[in-house]
Amino acid sequence: MSTRGNAALELNPATATGRPLSILLLEDSPLDAQLVTAQLEEGGLPATLECVAGRTAFTSALAKGKFDLILSDYNVPGFDGLSALDVAQTACPETPFLFVSGALGEDRAIELLKRGATDYVLKDRLERLGPSVRRALREAEGVRLRKRTEEALRRSEERYQMVAHASFDAIWDWDLQTDAMHWMGDATEEVFGFQLEEVGVDASWWRRHIHVDDRERVMAGLQRAFDSDDDRWQDEYRVLRKDSADAYVAAQGYIVRAPNGKVRRIVGAMRDITERRRAEEEKQQLVHEAQRRVEFEQQLIGIVSHDLRNPLSAILTGASLMLRRDDIQPWNAKAAARILSAAERATRMIRDLLDFTQARMGGGIPVQAAPCDFHALMLAVVEEARTAHPERTLLLEQEGDGQGTWDADRMAQVLSNILGNALKYSPEDTPVRVESRGEPTGVVVRVHNGGTPIHPDLLPRIFEPLQRGTTVGRSERSIGLGLYIVRQLVLAHGGTVDAQSSEAEGTVFTVRLPRLRASEMPSSSME
Repeated sequence: MSTRGNAALELNPATATGRPLSILLLEDSPLDAQLVTAQLEEGGLPATLECVAGRTAFTSALAKGKFDLILSDYNVPGFDGLSALDVAQTACPETPFLFVSGALGEDRAIELLKRGATDYVLKDRLERLGPSVRRALREAEGVRLRKRTEEALRRSEERYQMVAHASFDAIWDWDLQTDAMHWMGDATEEVFGFQLEEVGVDASWWRRHIHVDDRERVMAGLQRAFDSDDDRWQDEYRVLRKDSADAYVAAQGYIVRAPNGKVRRIVGAMRDITERRRAEEEKQQLVHEAQRRVEFEQQLIGIVSHDLRNPLSAILTGASLMLRRDDIQPWNAKAAARILSAAERATRMIRDLLDFTQARMGGGIPVQAAPCDFHALMLAVVEEARTAHPERTLLLEQEGDGQGTWDADRMAQVLSNILGNALKYSPEDTPVRVESRGEPTGVVVRVHNGGTPIHPDLLPRIFEPLQRGTTVGRSERSIGLGLYIVRQLVLAHGGTVDAQSSEAEGTVFTVRLPRLRASEMPSSSME
């Protein structure tokens, strides 16, 4: 029979869970059921009891309800307590099962406990029911908590294993109290070449497999991390593989400390970076080789250029003397003029090579600053160009104050290069306009020519070495250093130079120079 509805008793005192206990009672005696209910009430255990008297009702109740506790008489007609225990163990093994019965022999009681019963209370000792119920509930809660913890640990370990296998890193856990070191992950074999079962279980195995040239440094860095307040450690070093080859690894770890700050363990990961390190080393080697090659080439250019100046000076002197003779024949004069022109062009090229070499080797092109009239200097350069190119039209405009402090020879070199470029890369029937204007803080020079504009791809690199445009109307040899040297000389004077070029506007080179005193010149540009 069931007491739910008519024989069930709702007890007022709250349980630890904040609700009445749900109890299934297997009992064929209504009087005994009432005694059990009264005893629970007296013991301060609010409960809702469902009382059943046979196998069918008992099994049905277990199937449809979830109970906090099962109480059972041992001797129920047609359904003994041992059978009831077996049914309950199958249906709800975590639910505490207490026998409340008449006389039980000691051997039988022990057998019931072995079969899974939580406890037993004799009907003539019902005062023990309350404490037994409380103890049974505590034990059941402890079992459930332990199982939840074990399940959480199992899932955590499973996730840990999955992460380790999915990771490209060899994962390790070092217990400093025991010096045990546990390795996980497929990457461990990739890093060391050892199967996981071959890897040593203590940290001494790891220490032995650190490259001998890196071991002291790695251990010292690790100790510094332990001695500090850091909770992170990282390093890159070499390890010895099973095949005796070296592998570069990047390692990092999280340091776990006790409340007193002492290091208890460190958990970390290690990744093979051998390919990356070798690629970096190869890149550095290529860079060093390229630097050495460039330095050699620059030194070679400097040496050759310097040694060529003496024979060229002799050629220039000889050609000039031949042209001054009164009795020189016309064909000899023509040949001497060609020799003189070629030698002067070679001298300019050598000068450019020497300046380029000095600039690229880090010393900068030296300048000697002195008071200078920039307008007069500009006029002299234009007059020289008019003499050298009588077929061309050069228009000069000057205004403002041209006084300042510059290296006159170097500025003449700048102006000659820019003006020479304008003449070289423009049609012969078009004028070249030159403007020098004094401003409050300096001077500005603009050289404008028409013709085909500088190609947009070349324009951003026009001041880099070995960059040349296409000469208009004639072929003239050039090593492509003129504008690079122009920029270096302008920078040495603290100025700027830029170029703009388009089909509609032509090409304009603009030089801006500050009006400096000698003491204000950039020190790195002075001899």
